[in-house]
Amino acid sequence: MDFYTNPLSPNCRKVDAVAKQLGIDLNVKLIDIRKGENREPAYLAINPNGKIPTLVDGDLTLWESNAIQCYIASKKDNDLWPKSNLRYDIMKWQAWELAHFGAAGRGLIFQRIVKQILNIGPADEARCAEDEANFKRFGAVLDNALKGKRFVCGDQLTLADFCLASTLTFAEHAKFPVADFANIRRWVASLDEQPGWRASKPPPM
Repeated sequence: MDFYTNPLSPNCRKVDAVAKQLGIDLNVKLIDIRKGENREPAYLAINPNGKIPTLVDGDLTLWESNAIQCYIASKKDNDLWPKSNLRYDIMKWQAWELAHFGAAGRGLIFQRIVKQILNIGPADEARCAEDEANFKRFGAVLDNALKGKRFVCGDQLTLADFCLASTLTFAEHAKFPVADFANIRRWVASLDEQPGWRASKPPPM
């Protein structure tokens, strides 16, 4: 399986963590966003969105990190993507991450990290304030859901944990307002016990 990725991408990390946790080897193909490799014709032929990650497995080409998570996890029996109704709870959190929690996080990462990396101007503080407000709103939802639970879906580590935690990969650098969310901070710290999560940690910025 060819995995088009970049180690600094939180969306790529959520896939990488799953593969490493399950011991599934991926043929890593690095895409350098700073050099515009994601906009080159050869890559756009694979993913016309010009985004990462992308997975190519024979005749199958998948965009979208959450779909790729599920596909990789389906390669062997495991508890991350169980064959039970728990899958629907996992899918709920994956959708929620994309639409709400992750969207706010990605906004802050773009303004406070990506713009600096790409040298495209200073952070728009008005946009940052809006994204911080959304992060606090949806962070409260996740923090409450983690009350009394080891993982997002209960006592079992699932794709939902790697999906949601990936948003927080650069929480310190992007100045996410996480101070009031004790359950989130405890949960993210506990994920460092998971080999896949540890091994997917991005290099220093």
